[in-house]
Amino acid sequence: MNEKRAMNARERKIVALTGAAHFYSHFYFLLLPLMFPILYDVYGVSYAQLGIGYAVFSIATMVCQTPIGFIVDRFGARWILMAGVAVEALVLAMFGLFQTYTGYLVLMAIAGVANSVYHPCDYSILTRSIDRASLGKAFSIHTFCGQSGSVAAPVIIVMVSAGLDWSSALLICGVAGVFVLFGLIIGFRGVALPDAAETEAVAQKRAGSFRLLFSAPVLLGWLFFLGFAMSSTGLYDFSVAAFTEIYDATLFQAGVVIWLFLAADAVGILWAGFMAHRWKNHEQVAANCFIIVALCMFFITLVPMSLAILSIPMIIAGFFYGFIAPSRDVIISNLAPAKDMGKVFGTVTTGFNAGGILGPPLFGYLLDRGDPYSIFWGAGVICILSVFTLIKPSSIKLLFRASTKRS
Repeated sequence: MNEKRAMNARERKIVALTGAAHFYSHFYFLLLPLMFPILYDVYGVSYAQLGIGYAVFSIATMVCQTPIGFIVDRFGARWILMAGVAVEALVLAMFGLFQTYTGYLVLMAIAGVANSVYHPCDYSILTRSIDRASLGKAFSIHTFCGQSGSVAAPVIIVMVSAGLDWSSALLICGVAGVFVLFGLIIGFRGVALPDAAETEAVAQKRAGSFRLLFSAPVLLGWLFFLGFAMSSTGLYDFSVAAFTEIYDATLFQAGVVIWLFLAADAVGILWAGFMAHRWKNHEQVAANCFIIVALCMFFITLVPMSLAILSIPMIIAGFFYGFIAPSRDVIISNLAPAKDMGKVFGTVTTGFNAGGILGPPLFGYLLDRGDPYSIFWGAGVICILSVFTLIKPSSIKLLFRASTKRS
């Protein structure tokens, strides 16, 4: 069991800076799905086609993320992280200028490239700058900051509901990214970071790094992120559209429910992070949380209820989704030494991008079929399947040997 340890001033500043970047990345990622009911009419396309835009975003991120991880380990993370924030802020401001479906796809591809910097940069900085005893707490605060960005994203619905044009609202959100960028530039000036994670000698031994990336634990971690992303994508991106169809709710009413879900997610992240140092088996914690989320989703599909009552299982599901995050990050951080964190997190989290490729078109197709409840049972089934990614390779070997002996 790890001893609890308070972070020092330097560590707190590093967590705050990476958390600010993570806040904006999540804020950015959720803005457009919340606008899907509007973009559906603006572009004159189906929900499945809108989902394809997020698949394009995720493909671009997945292709670039592992190479970015190697670059981060070789040259350092701070400037790469700030470049990602700058490009995403610019692209968001440009959505209002190119109001065509083709423009939407192109801008989503550019945004996906920019998004590829966050996981390898943030986790490389944190893993190499925070004492191991405080790492679980640092991860949870970092993830909480990201989820807080998701919680803040429904401000776009408030802007539009108040009468502001959707493109102007997106422009304002893009300008907010510029302020985040200036904060990072100023903040990182006063923080000493080990910019080059690899020495020349280490850089020449990359064959071992490549073997690590194809090891069983890393592959299971990749599948974990795949399932987590597919289930969360269905709920984050399409719940608002599903609520408007099931209950004939306004965009604002549906936005309140998804906001409660996201807020509960953020609370779960923070709560779990301050308890993570007590846990020995993070895989078991994450598996139990997946099962609870799945039960909430099945309850929603099987029991008729009002939109107000539905917010209760959504809040419970959101809390336990958040509870998964610190355990997830500790599990991945235990896969490799700190010098390899950029490439390991860059590789494992491409599973998240693969989920982003498969999830939006799948859930968009389910919604287009006229069954909005399919969003929830689909997410529940994926959560159950994700439990199997948390079985340790050593346990699989033991089960295989036991079954071989019995046969």
